[in-house]
Amino acid sequence: MRKLVLILAAIIVCFIAVIIFTAGAVSVDAEDPVYQNGYLVTAFQYSGETKDVWVQCVIFRVSDILSSEQVGDVLSLPDTFSKGREVCEFPIDLPPGSYSVRLYVRERDEGSARLAAFIKNFEVI
Repeated sequence: MRKLVLILAAIIVCFIAVIIFTAGAVSVDAEDPVYQNGYLVTAFQYSGETKDVWVQCVIFRVSDILSSEQVGDVLSLPDTFSKGREVCEFPIDLPPGSYSVRLYVRERDEGSARLAAFIKNFEVI
């Protein structure tokens, strides 16, 4: 019986530790981007406190498995993320082809860390 009580106590302590260490944690996930009407549209799922961010993207045209070439400059949009779905639209003209995009979400405070980074592929038809 004493062993069971100790095991249950250990499980409860671990559970509380997980709650404490993940409190205030920020989670960002990116959906697959879609190119439409001259915009690269990407939606993000965000959980965390409301935060002013920069969303940056770098687009590469993929010519084969081993080579790609950057298209245009780094595009940056200021945004304010709050819990839920956030949609970002990057204006860029792209001809038909296969592309890869690197998406970065950073806090707007100077010198702040990156919150998330993603590499996504998309097609322009």
